[in-house]
Amino acid sequence: MDQVQYWDVFPKTIKVSHGSLNMSVPLSIRGNPRGNVCFDVSNMAIATVNEAGVVSLGYNVGATIIAAYDSEDRSSVRYVQVEVISVAAAVANA
Repeated sequence: MDQVQYWDVFPKTIKVSHGSLNMSVPLSIRGNPRGNVCFDVSNMAIATVNEAGVVSLGYNVGATIIAAYDSEDRSSVRYVQVEVISVAAAVANA
């Protein structure tokens, strides 16, 4: 029987205003992943993430998902939702 190891990535959601130049958010890995955690971004025009888990964003409006995998076989995945909103939308929602 395979032992299930707890691990997760935080924060689960990142929401910033467009134009927040050089905005970066470090992702935190908690628990015991099986191996080195690697990241995939569904829309790199909205956000990128480096090998250390630092997300860069704020240049373009939109949303994307970051997938974090705990091994090369990608059998265990965690997700981070990213949203960059327009300044007008941020003011309207304040």
